[in-house]
Amino acid sequence: MRSVFFIVISTFAIGQTANILGIFPMPGKSHFVMFERLLIGLAEKGHNVDIATHFPTKDPPARYNQLSLVGSLPIFVNNLSLNAFDGFTNFHMIHFMTKICGVDVCAATLNTPVLRDLKKTKKKYDLVVTEIFGSDCMLGFGHYFKAPTVSLISSISLPWAGDRIGNPDNPSYIPNYFVSTTAKMSLFERVENTIMLLYTKFLYHYFSSKESNKIAKEFFGPELPSLEELAQNTSLVIVNSHFSISHSRPTVPNFIEVGGLHIHEPKPLSKYFENLVTSDANKGIIYLTMGSMIMTETFDPEKLQGMFDAFSELPYKVLWKAKRENFPQGLKIPKNIHFENWMPQMDILCHPNVKLFVSHGGLMGSQEAVYCGVPRLGIPLFADQDNNIRASERMGLTIKVAYDDISKKTILEASKKLLEDPTYKQNAERVSKQFKDRPLSALDTAIYWVEYVIRHKGAPQLRSAGADLAWYQYYLVDVVVILASGLFVFLLLTTYVLKLVLRFIYGNHKHKIE
Repeated sequence: MRSVFFIVISTFAIGQTANILGIFPMPGKSHFVMFERLLIGLAEKGHNVDIATHFPTKDPPARYNQLSLVGSLPIFVNNLSLNAFDGFTNFHMIHFMTKICGVDVCAATLNTPVLRDLKKTKKKYDLVVTEIFGSDCMLGFGHYFKAPTVSLISSISLPWAGDRIGNPDNPSYIPNYFVSTTAKMSLFERVENTIMLLYTKFLYHYFSSKESNKIAKEFFGPELPSLEELAQNTSLVIVNSHFSISHSRPTVPNFIEVGGLHIHEPKPLSKYFENLVTSDANKGIIYLTMGSMIMTETFDPEKLQGMFDAFSELPYKVLWKAKRENFPQGLKIPKNIHFENWMPQMDILCHPNVKLFVSHGGLMGSQEAVYCGVPRLGIPLFADQDNNIRASERMGLTIKVAYDDISKKTILEASKKLLEDPTYKQNAERVSKQFKDRPLSALDTAIYWVEYVIRHKGAPQLRSAGADLAWYQYYLVDVVVILASGLFVFLLLTTYVLKLVLRFIYGNHKHKIE
C-alpha cells in the first residue's frame, strides 16, 4: 500500500513524461542488474527510457527501448577462471578496473554503431544516467544532449566518486573501498587508509582520466570540456550501500544510498526447484555459488575435493551453481551435492529450507542473504569481496575462509559452527530487519530522487558548496597557513617587545648603579 501511495504521489508530482537515456558500457552482469532494475522502474512509471546495454532483456516493458551492445565486448558471465585473478594486488585491481574495464571499454563502446548513431539522433533527453566505475567517458553524452547527469555505483562508493559532489571521505573514520578495516581504526589503519585513498585517486587519474579524456574528445569533438569538469556537474550519485550493513557516514544531499535496489520480493519456486529444496534435504539446504563471473569448476582440484569431503559429512543437501561435467576428472563428488547451471537465487535464499549460503562475498549476493536472513560462509576471491565478508563477520553473520586455506577441515568447521550455533541465524534475522526498515523501498527511493532531478532541471540546490572548493580550501590548508603565519608573526613581535622591555629595564638598572 505504501509503495502504491508513493507511485501515485510521485506521478502527480512530476506531471510529465521524461526522456531518459541510460548508457552502461561495463560488460558485467552483476553491475547491470542494479541499473536495469532502476531503468525498468522508471519506464514502468511512464517515462521513455532508451538504454544502451550488453544485456538486453527478452520481454522489455513498454517505453523501455534497448540499444543493444551485444557482441561489442567480451561478456563477464560464468566464463572467468580463478587464475585470472591469481596474485592480484590493489594495484592490479585498480589497473583492471580503470584500464580493462575503463579505458578499453570506453574506446570499444564509443566505436559501436549504436553509440555513433545515438550521437546523430535529434531526440531530446531530459536526463542521462550512467555508471561510475573505470571511466567517465560516457559523461560526454550529458554535455552533448545538454541534460543533467545521474551516476550509479553498483558497490559502496568508490574513492574517485566523492569529490565530484563534495561528499566527505575523511580517512580517519571512512574506510576506503580497497581497505579491509572498520570505521573504528587504529593509528596504523588510519595511516594505511589515508595512503590508500590518495594512492587510488592518483591511479584513477593516471590510468583512466588522461586516456579517457583523449578518447572522449575524439568522439564528441575537441570542444568537449574535460571529463573532470563534466564529473563536477553530476546532479546525483546513487550508491548500492546501506548503513545497516556497512559503516555510517555523513553524506551530502545528492548522495543517495539504495542498498539492495536490485532485490525483488521472493517468488514461489517452480515445481522443479521446489522439489530440489524439499526432497532428500535432511536438515535443510546449503546453497553455494561464486557469482556470475568466476567458475568454481576452475578451483584447484585439491581444494574442490576438500570442499566435497566436508559437505559429504553434513546432513544437508548442497545446491551448487556449476556444470558437473566441467569439473576436473577424478574428483569424488558426494551424493548430497546437486549441480545446476542456473538457479533463481533470491527465491532459493528466502526459502525456509535454506540454512547456509556459501559464496564469494559479492555485494549483490551478500545483500540478498541479508534480506533473507541467511548466515554465510565467505570465500573472497577479488575486488570488494574481502571487505564485504569482513564487514558481515564483524556483525556475526559470516565466517570467512580464505581461498588458500580451503580444506576439508576449514570448510567443515566453519559450516558446522554456522549451522549449529544459533547466534548466527539470530544475528542474520536481526540485521535483515534493520536492512528492510526504511521509509521507502530502495527502488522507490531511487525513482523519487531521479524524478526530483528531472523536475528541478538538474537540482543544483542539492549541490554542496564544498564540491566547488579547491583541495587546499576544502581542507582549510590556506586558513591554517594564514593562522600559522599570524601566530609566527605574533611570536616574533612578542619576542622583539620582550627584548626591548628587558633591555630598557636592565639599562635603567645599570644607570642607577653607576
